[in-house]
Amino acid sequence: MKFDDETIERLFGAEDAENEEDTRFKEYFFFNKTYDNLTANLPIRILVGHKGIGKSALLRRAYLFNEENSQLSIWIRPNDLISHVSNVGNTEFNQLIENWKSGLLSAIVQKAASRITKESDNGEKKKWIMRSARTAIDALAKIANEVLPSTADSLTKSIVENYLTDRKVYVYIDDIDRGWTASQESIKNISAPLNAIRDLAGTENGLYFRIGLRSDVYYLVRTSDESTDKIERNVIWLSWTNHEILAVIATRIETFFDTGYDQRRIVKLEQIDITKNILSKIITPSFEGRGHWSNRPIHNVLLSLTRNRPRDLVKLLHGAGRQAYLNDHAKISSTDLEATFESYSSERLQDTFNEYRSELPNIEGLLFGMRPTKKMRRASENFRYPTDQLILKMKEIMDHTNLHFTNRKIVSPRSLIQFLYKIDFVIARKDFENKIDRKYFDQSRFLASEFVDFGYDWEVHPAYRWALQPQDVNDILSEIKI
Repeated sequence: MKFDDETIERLFGAEDAENEEDTRFKEYFFFNKTYDNLTANLPIRILVGHKGIGKSALLRRAYLFNEENSQLSIWIRPNDLISHVSNVGNTEFNQLIENWKSGLLSAIVQKAASRITKESDNGEKKKWIMRSARTAIDALAKIANEVLPSTADSLTKSIVENYLTDRKVYVYIDDIDRGWTASQESIKNISAPLNAIRDLAGTENGLYFRIGLRSDVYYLVRTSDESTDKIERNVIWLSWTNHEILAVIATRIETFFDTGYDQRRIVKLEQIDITKNILSKIITPSFEGRGHWSNRPIHNVLLSLTRNRPRDLVKLLHGAGRQAYLNDHAKISSTDLEATFESYSSERLQDTFNEYRSELPNIEGLLFGMRPTKKMRRASENFRYPTDQLILKMKEIMDHTNLHFTNRKIVSPRSLIQFLYKIDFVIARKDFENKIDRKYFDQSRFLASEFVDFGYDWEVHPAYRWALQPQDVNDILSEIKI
């Protein structure tokens, strides 16, 4: 192997689905139960998950599936709706929902009409049809009937014919939370389109909405607007097991080498067999490190540093691959991987600042306040806290750091712990005789309740520890338990 940038991109895939070439993307795409739920024959599907967890990839693959089956599908981005999103001001909520309904319908009809017609087609006639039709679906059917005889493109003709038969339009909306500030106005301006979509799906029979939404955005909207209980049944939470994340990378490696291994066979393998049979082609199968990680299978090390997000593992391997290239290694070695830990950790910390600063403006003060003290650095268990000790830590940080939530939520030690848990900076942990049970917010949202203690301790996720303790990077490996 020669781990130049082009090879790394082909081998591990792009870090974001939008920038992946279609053919390669479809080769390695990992089909899971969430994808099945997203593509179910239901009018509203709201895909919720953290940034970097794969929402855009699932939405894009579902969109490509519609294209492959000649189904009329359109992709709407925030800039298509900018005039209806901005200047919310003091608009009454029900009126805001009506504005969104009008704006969405206009964008849907225009985009769908453009999808099945050519620019040279009679624009005035199309506008008249849109104005005179009783519903958007009727308008598109009339336009489709008008353009069918003149359609030269076989794919477009197939889409038109299919639409005239099933009269379905699949509407994909991603990044609807772009510009999110976690303010009351932002919450209102996410809740309004969700309500508008629910109304449209009921009155415009034939519109099928597929929406991506960050979990922190959904959580704040869900806990602030009582009307969102009506869309809860349409929500699909996107989460991954460690085994699935390992299988995602293994699938990319096998399709790169074109071995004939398919996803179903990979998923059935034990993790140690995935390492021996697949990962070993590009990385040494055991980690030559210290402490708990010494001589452990490489997948144990890799998965310990991912925050249940496939993109984390992709980024980690991208960095390790670049190190292997600098060192002229034909396989990624333990030293290549270890050399990336500090930069990987700093990047994840910066990502967290960028992602959640809108909710807690001085998030840097809170997270840097979680650095171990000199006394803690001499302790055997850094970065781990029973609940009572974490409450004391929060009080210490509050004493010398100005913290406030954008949505005016009261800042308290418990609310800060809940915030740290929600953003996956800390994870819940309980030790048993022969295993460690770790839980993320998406798996159990109420473990950090402000009112109930469920008996879990808390630990700072390993992905952040090198950034918080750069002067002791060599000791961190020996402290992290797998």
